Amino acid sequence: MFRLVVVWCILLCTQIVISFGSKTRHFKWEVEYMFGAPDCMEHVVMGINGQFPGPTIRAKAGDTIAIQLTNKLHTEGVVIHWHGIRQLGTPWADGTASISQCAINPGETFLYRFKVDKAGTYFYHGHFGMQRSAGLYGSLIVEVGDGEKEPFHYDGEFNLLLSDWWHQSVHDQEVGLSSKPFRWIGEPQTLLINGRGQYNCSMAAHFSNSSIKQCQFRGNEQCAPQILRVLPNKTYRLRIASTTALASLNLAIGVTYSIICFF
Repeated sequence: MFRLVVVWCILLCTQIVISFGSKTRHFKWEVEYMFGAPDCMEHVVMGINGQFPGPTIRAKAGDTIAIQLTNKLHTEGVVIHWHGIRQLGTPWADGTASISQCAINPGETFLYRFKVDKAGTYFYHGHFGMQRSAGLYGSLIVEVGDGEKEPFHYDGEFNLLLSDWWHQSVHDQEVGLSSKPFRWIGEPQTLLINGRGQYNCSMAAHFSNSSIKQCQFRGNEQCAPQILRVLPNKTYRLRIASTTALASLNLAIGVTYSIICFF
């Protein structure tokens, strides 16, 4: 009996120490449709707080995430699934409509509250209808807890969120995929990296025999390629997540050597 009491006290003290080192990270989100040009062609996209893709959440292992989500859509419900988060003790925060929670109706607000217990690279996405294909997704990065170290050293990191994109509205796609006879929606028009892609043009057209025109950018367009700046002799971590609905992707990194002059 005495040993059981000692073990219980040790576990209790351990839990208290862990709770002191963790934080509750609060967010307020509004989900709504908006206009955007992720691949240089303007379409209606789904965003969070006017942002597409949605904002990146960063936390540490052991932290609690509290997101007050308001549905600003006019005619449909919304839920968010936190992909890869185990939801230990919080199954109602898993974001599966009609299974673990009711859909959040237009104008309503719902509080998602859950703990992220394991470090890693995750993402979140809409889990109602085809809202993920409409652009309702974002990154969720969980760093190691205080007092812990990564198993490898790196000098910086980049987050790459991959997705597929159709020009046909998600409502048209949904009708086609659920109709009889079945209507295939075809391959995506564009593949996006961090919500950016280029439709019907190529950055490499100038160097190839392709008939595709060359992409021309000033650099400030929403669809312009994102530049990842690195320094020589440094190690960088790439956090990669894919929110694709249908496309299966292979990711490769081409290495080129160039001379950089500083003036």
